Amino acid sequence: MPEHLNSSIEKTLPATNPEQLPIFFILSRPRTGSTLLRTLFDAHPHVQIPPECQFIVNLHPKYGRITHWTPLLFGELVNDLQEQFLFNTWNIEPVQLLTFLQQFQGQQSYGTICKAIYLQYQSLYYKSGITLIGDKNPGYALYTKLLSEIFPEAKFIHLTRDYRDNHVSLSRVEFELPIVALTVFKWKYFYKTITKASKQHPDSFFTLRYEDLAENPEGMLNEVCNFLGISFNPEMLTFYQRKKAVEALYDAKKLNKIHASLMHPVNTSNIGYWKKNLSTKQVKIADYTIGEYAAKAGYERQYAGFSLFIWLAAQPGINLARAIYATTWLVNRFPYKQRQYILSELPFMLGSFWKKHFQRSAA
Repeated sequence: MPEHLNSSIEKTLPATNPEQLPIFFILSRPRTGSTLLRTLFDAHPHVQIPPECQFIVNLHPKYGRITHWTPLLFGELVNDLQEQFLFNTWNIEPVQLLTFLQQFQGQQSYGTICKAIYLQYQSLYYKSGITLIGDKNPGYALYTKLLSEIFPEAKFIHLTRDYRDNHVSLSRVEFELPIVALTVFKWKYFYKTITKASKQHPDSFFTLRYEDLAENPEGMLNEVCNFLGISFNPEMLTFYQRKKAVEALYDAKKLNKIHASLMHPVNTSNIGYWKKNLSTKQVKIADYTIGEYAAKAGYERQYAGFSLFIWLAAQPGINLARAIYATTWLVNRFPYKQRQYILSELPFMLGSFWKKHFQRSAA
């Protein structure tokens, strides 16, 4: 095991039956502060929360209905996990994982096996007596119904961020096409989808604005921890002190470009930088596209009037977003390998292509 990884948590036997451990999910758009929030919880000694990897949803069609687990099934599962996008960031040795899973042979739910896998994540932070499992996958925002079926006790943190700051942040990385109307329509779609789910299970959802977390980290973390049923731990706010370990884990270029906030205490430096990075036209397109959902989420539009010119400029991005979500239903029925490629890897490839060939900002 690399020296920078935590070795203090027992990896041979779980401290308790994974079935008994509650789980929560951070739901958000990409570049909303979800990696920061995940890291804050990762620094908690009693919380196990790996980096993102959507294997729970991806592998559910193959393993979701299995209730009796055998060594052969565990072998197939471990092999499939190695092919999951980003699973390598969990730093789990396949042989170690397979050995660990053998103790769960027999009658077990798919959810319990998933939790057992989460317990094998090699955190950068000290762990002792895990009492809560967490997950951070922006893509899971569209699968809350399935997640609630797999984990009936699950709780959800809905993390939001100003839609204009979110666009600027997305345009600086290669996560998806940096078109204002496209990213803002996606923001609105995620917000509507998560809000609809929260109305069906209000006691299971907690809405958190990134801006509130940045301005009052200890106060907001206390509220979130209380919602999750654990005590706030001051170590959560000293996450950045593991700077050398973080540098050893991430590629230097990726760290500086995508996860620079992990190197410093929680701060407000990334709030409102759309004001210096978006043109008037881009702001108008964003404000038109978001509509009334800006106020519903606690944000204020700068331009609320109608303009035919802005309406026309926004249509290509809006229609592209609608087309993307219209095909999601079909893609979800593809074999899991094809589904993973289309929903997880393809957006990164398109974003990279766009950044390379169309470097100028797009409206």
